[in-house]
Amino acid sequence: MEPQSPSDRAKLRNTESPRLRRAWGTRTRRRLYTLLYLALVLVGAVMLIWSDLVRAVAVPVLAGFVVLGLLVTQLNRATRMSPPHRLLDERQRAERDAAHRFSQQTMGVLLLTVLVAVAVLTINEPLDVEFPSALALPLLWVLAMVHISLPACYLAWTQPDEPADEEDEGGDDFPGQNRSGPAQP
Repeated sequence: MEPQSPSDRAKLRNTESPRLRRAWGTRTRRRLYTLLYLALVLVGAVMLIWSDLVRAVAVPVLAGFVVLGLLVTQLNRATRMSPPHRLLDERQRAERDAAHRFSQQTMGVLLLTVLVAVAVLTINEPLDVEFPSALALPLLWVLAMVHISLPACYLAWTQPDEPADEEDEGGDDFPGQNRSGPAQP
């Protein structure tokens, strides 16, 4: 669909920029960035545990969160999760819907698993053992980050490579014809 407003045109231009498509076009590169994102989420969880013990690490933790936010924003743009639904074609809408279904089902299983694990730990524990409260914030952090980024991570992992630009391949508009005119026999 053709963008109707200047805001829509800007969103589409940012998402479909050739620079972004080249940087994130291959499945391997998107998978590496997805793994980097997941590693940073886990490092963030460790930093939250550590920051509970040592309050002096607030600045590195905040800097890490900013980097993580930038990475997830780029991941959303690369997988076309950021434009409004009305700007996507049928294939892109179907991919986005499948990613949201996968995310919904995965988060349901993950939340149910955490609920059962916490319930078993707190109900069946001896009187002198308590659930470590220092793990509550990192657990919530991981759940929130997975919930926020799982559709984009799923698409980054499963989408095929983007087709190469014709200008990058040096390809002609028509076979047998060069830029100066028709092919000579």
